[in-house]
Amino acid sequence: MNIETNGIRIHAVEAGQGTQTLVFLHYWGGSARTWRYVTDALARAYRTIAIDHRGWGDSDAPPQGYTIADLADDAQGAIEALGLERYVLVGHSMGGKVAQLLASRRPRGLQGLVLVAPSPPSPMDLPDEARAAMLHAYDTRESVSAVLDHVLCGSPLAPEQREQVLEDSLRGAPQAKAAWPNVAMREDISAQVAAIAVPVLVIAGERDQVDRVETLKAQLLPRIAGAQLEVLAGVGHLSPLEAPAELARLIRRFVGALGSPMADTPEAVPVAFDAAFNAGDADALLALFTDNATMRMTSGAIVENDRATLRDQLSALLKTGATIKNTVRRILGSEDIALVLMDWTLTIPGAEGGAHTESGTATQVLARGADGLWRLRISNPAGLA
Repeated sequence: MNIETNGIRIHAVEAGQGTQTLVFLHYWGGSARTWRYVTDALARAYRTIAIDHRGWGDSDAPPQGYTIADLADDAQGAIEALGLERYVLVGHSMGGKVAQLLASRRPRGLQGLVLVAPSPPSPMDLPDEARAAMLHAYDTRESVSAVLDHVLCGSPLAPEQREQVLEDSLRGAPQAKAAWPNVAMREDISAQVAAIAVPVLVIAGERDQVDRVETLKAQLLPRIAGAQLEVLAGVGHLSPLEAPAELARLIRRFVGALGSPMADTPEAVPVAFDAAFNAGDADALLALFTDNATMRMTSGAIVENDRATLRDQLSALLKTGATIKNTVRRILGSEDIALVLMDWTLTIPGAEGGAHTESGTATQVLARGADGLWRLRISNPAGLA
């Protein structure tokens, strides 16, 4: 889709659905499709919107306007044009620096910030020789390949991913290519980021040679109160392509922890269950069951009045990276007991890509506790059997 903002056309790719939206900003040399493997993994639980910065992908390429503030204005304008009321901002590398500035403005609706191999808020000073090399890094297929092999990647990309990076890097407008090394990476937004007032997750690559773990620990984390750091083992700078499943898992867990709804009505229980499950939060999931709950697992195993075993079973399922979608058909309730009939779909990622999907119709018995909250007393994903 195309969005008119700040006098130019910004292109964005939308997928998924849900009340929570994730907005993705790409790196210098990338495009919205840099995120497609990550958004594919998240689209079952969230609405995702990946934006092409000006001068990259399918967005307009005006002759000027490539400072961090300009890029943040574009992203903010797109978010406002879409009327997003509740969203999390996810920025990679250059897009991470843009996301920091945008978050520091405390825009309405921003719930959290995920910084993936982000450029720190402080200026990145390079020797003239290194800066000159950056200016020509995306000139030819050979130059892009050299950067991929020796700088950007901690592990080899699949052939189709490699070709995508080559195409995106070469396609960038000359003024966009030059603006980052000459201007934007030299900008200092350290004072502004102290104003960030939402939860922040920083995800770094162990083998990142661009925005190294030690650099982020020294120049980013101390400037953002409460920021959490996760390090991806064996991964370089291009984690959205090198480790999309693991990146999606961390994002899902972070977003899910931002505010799982309290189950103060029977209708809220399936919603809370989905949020906790898709965030990989075993504690929040277990809290939705009564102490004497009975649960029939999709494998057919039955766990009865045993919270320790129930936790083990649920934790094992969560470790697979599975996601769930529950759709309620009908709820019949009294003052303290409710019967729920609903359809469910469970998607489990495959070891070598792809996914395995299971689905069915479940019956659940909910009980309201002394605290007024509803919890699962009996859950049978096999339906009425």
